[in-house]
Amino acid sequence: MLTVKGVVLTQKPVGEQDKFIDILTDELGVLEVLVKGAGKISSKSGCATQLFAYSAFCLHRGKRGYILDSVSPIRIFYSLRDSLTAVALASYFSQVVQFSVLPQASNREIQRLFLNCLHFLAEKQYPESMLKSIFELRMSALLGFMPDVVMCRSCGAYLPETLLFSVEEGSFCCKACAGSAENGIEMPAAVLQAVRHIVLQDMERIFSFRLHEDCMKILCMFAEQFLQYHFDHRFSALDYYRAVCRPLDEQN
Repeated sequence: MLTVKGVVLTQKPVGEQDKFIDILTDELGVLEVLVKGAGKISSKSGCATQLFAYSAFCLHRGKRGYILDSVSPIRIFYSLRDSLTAVALASYFSQVVQFSVLPQASNREIQRLFLNCLHFLAEKQYPESMLKSIFELRMSALLGFMPDVVMCRSCGAYLPETLLFSVEEGSFCCKACAGSAENGIEMPAAVLQAVRHIVLQDMERIFSFRLHEDCMKILCMFAEQFLQYHFDHRFSALDYYRAVCRPLDEQN
């Protein structure tokens, strides 16, 4: 018997009543679990095994993998369902986690980041664009793709007024050293400070910063491009998130 706390990343039906779920655990990576009778009205596992639910799972080993014995919900994130864009963004987070987490690896900080982002997304405490950037940059750093945010790689300037940050090289040059180079995203010092904050601060403090709207757009562009380049994978949920956000952008 195995007892783990995990958050549901995906679910897929099997036959008429059963389903498979993938759960992110803190110590054992992503586990695939068979939930028998999940489709029955009388099922006791319903809410605790639904998408994005954080629950305590009791599992046993079957011939082909883990089978659910019992489950107790810890946090369900019901209010995520109030927003189509929030569900789409949470699905993107799930796909990134499932793609990148190694089996049988300790993932305590990744699970914590994912749950914190789900919490703030459900509570609408921060803008979705900000949560998306935080998740992308911190997730990249946790997986070993830490951007070099210390100083200009040419002259050593710590906080130049304007700089060019290379997604490919993961480092920046001040505008003076970059000259006419076009290989990078131009950003003001405020955005560089935000990137430093996200990748270097303790987990409980990474959400505590503010940026002007124009700077936030640059941060969002940089964070998305940085993750996409270093992960080298197309996430279908990101395409869907962009699609559902577009009509809202056109209304504003």
